[in-house]
Amino acid sequence: MVVAATLSEPIRLGAGIGADGCLDPDTVRRALACLRDFRLALARHEVSAVRVVATAALRVACDAPAFLPAAQAAIGYPVEVLGGEEEGRLVYLGVAGALPDALERRLVLDVGSGSTEIVVGRGDEVELVQSFGVGALRQGLAFFRDGISAAAFEAALASARSRFADAGVLAGAHGWRRAYGASGTVRALFELAGGDAGDGSDNCRGASAADLLALRRSLVEEGGFMRIAALSQQPLRAAQMAGGLALLLALVEELGIGELIPVRAGLRAGVIRALHGRTVGNRLFPECA
Repeated sequence: MVVAATLSEPIRLGAGIGADGCLDPDTVRRALACLRDFRLALARHEVSAVRVVATAALRVACDAPAFLPAAQAAIGYPVEVLGGEEEGRLVYLGVAGALPDALERRLVLDVGSGSTEIVVGRGDEVELVQSFGVGALRQGLAFFRDGISAAAFEAALASARSRFADAGVLAGAHGWRRAYGASGTVRALFELAGGDAGDGSDNCRGASAADLLALRRSLVEEGGFMRIAALSQQPLRAAQMAGGLALLLALVEELGIGELIPVRAGLRAGVIRALHGRTVGNRLFPECA
């Protein structure tokens, strides 16, 4: 498969969920405007198959049942709210399609905005999916609303360790030479560390636990996150990345990961692969038929 065009507009629905558990009106307005723009883009490309999916924010927003009909009217297609396990499966398919070694048994981590998925599989076969209702944005909002200090980061890290404490003992998922990071949060952190996301090959350098600890020192103790917030005028983005780093450090520790490798593929790539399989009747994706 070849990607002919791509369009992205970050809305951060999760950040628009207020204390009452519902999406605020401004977030709803921006989301619907974005979907109407996407509808125009789809019409220009005369696509033959479309699948629209939503993830953690619409799994938890109290007004999701009211928002979904408006979203479907704006985009012109049904909107499917993915469960955590289905989201993890699709993330894994996206990553698997980007990796060269089909026989490798893989651990894939997806630290999204509102949830985290841990997936184990081989080739295109998924063995295990664990979905946790905590993501980079949610962790950032919980611990870094008042700034990113060493004390706040330690509290975020302790919370993340407790959430993932039992993850490593399931299905023999503890003690991995390498794991693959699928989310934009992982790739953004690697770019801050001076690295880059690739195709997951041996030529793509990953990060060890020591590398992530060094990144913590640079971004937390030495104030890197606060400088990013000041320069970009996006304190929410800096808080989200700090939350993502806390979750990643906890995962590396609890799962015994030797090296974490970022991959430029994830949920969108997985949705496209599954949709393509359904369209052409691919035997690899019988559940999509």
